[in-house]
Formats: sequence, C-alpha cells, structure tokens
Amino acid sequence: MGRAGLVFCVLGQSSREGCGVDPIMFGSLIKGLYALKQIGLAGKVNPSLYSGSTDLRIFTEWTSEKGMGCYNTLCQGFVLANVSGAPVPGEKVSPLSTFNGKDYFITLSIKKDEKTQDWSLYRDDNSNQILIGWWPKSLFNNTFDYATTIAWAGSVMYRKNETSPRMGSGHAACEGANKAAYISNIKVYDKFGQTGDPDETEVREFTDRDDCFTTCGFTFSQGIGYNFYYGGPSGCIN
Repeated sequence: MGRAGLVFCVLGQSSREGCGVDPIMFGSLIKGLYALKQIGLAGKVNPSLYSGSTDLRIFTEWTSEKGMGCYNTLCQGFVLANVSGAPVPGEKVSPLSTFNGKDYFITLSIKKDEKTQDWSLYRDDNSNQILIGWWPKSLFNNTFDYATTIAWAGSVMYRKNETSPRMGSGHAACEGANKAAYISNIKVYDKFGQTGDPDETEVREFTDRDDCFTTCGFTFSQGIGYNFYYGGPSGCIN
C-alpha cells in the first residue's frame, strides 16, 4: 500500500523530531502521551468501506494504547449526541465547493470536557456550538489527560504499483483561494478550555512526497486566521 501525505503539527511535550503522526486523511489529529493513543477527525473518501462510493464523508477515529480503535460508529467507541443540526460521522458531505466557484466550509473543534473528562467534538460555524458526540475517557484507560501533539493533515492512499488519486482539489497549494484545498481558522485549546492561536515557533511541517503534493506554508490571513493550502494532482507513483 502506498501513501503520501503532508502534515502541519504543533509539538507540545513531545520531544521527538517531526510530527510523530501518521497522516491518513485531511483533517486534524490529537495525539496523547503514548505512541498509539490518538483521536482524529477527517473529511475522507473511502470506497472500500462504503461499497465503492467516492463520496466525501466526515470521519471520526480513535486508537488506544493497546492498538484498538475504529472509524465513526462502526464499533463501540465514539458516542453520537443525536442533536439536531449536527453532522453524523459516516454521512456524505454536501454541497461541495467547486473549482474557481462557490466555497463551502464547516468549522469543527475537539476539546476535553472539564466535567466528564471525555473528548468532545463540536460544530462551531453556526451561532450556537453544537455537540456532535464524544470519545469516552474509558477508551483510553482514563489516562488521556492532554495532547502532546496536534496535527492538521492531508493525505492519499493507493495500492503498490498503482498511481495515487488527487489530493484536495487536485490543484497545487499555491494556486490559492477558490482553487486549492485548505484548512483555515486554526486554533488550539489551552488547559483552561480557552482558544488561542498556535505558537508559530512550535509549528512544524512535514511533507513526504513534495514531488507530488505541496503546501504553500503555514500563514496568517485576515478573515481566516492561521491556515494552509495543500494538494496536488493524481499520478504520484509509489
């Protein structure tokens, strides 16, 4: 299986070089103190899981320190809140942005609930924050107290000796707005549950196939905050 990806990450108490995460999507990932303990949120196309469908879907995922885990609600793990207006993991995303046309977006956030100590997923682009669901603390043996690494990533996967699909819109990152895919309004939660901008001095970039896929840097732009564009065409060879 081939894989190509790019990651921007914020390193906290992790001392290892690079991001120390495995990009398997575009979206965000929160990594705990132990190597396999992580939760993730993504927009993903996964034909093998959905009978050949190439629809874009919202994915949640988790992995415990024992290597256990799964996507969405395919096993016991992520708990749906069943609140009106909340996107359901596994459902297809619609409408989609069009190249050089109308742009659609959704704002999602992950934070630890101060009372329950569970990790909660919210929709934040409406006037009121909507709880989508949560990862119970029991999934991680009650020891996932804080994140050591937070990552925002784009990635593609493809079989050995085959060529890759496109990443994002299929256009190079520096083509910019209305052309390339992007992640914007990037914020981080502190230990008090307050949001703030990431520390630029702590942000690292990793791209494993810059001959195929690119970013245009981690930047701050008026109106969309910290952001990055990413992507590239199909045809990358493993």
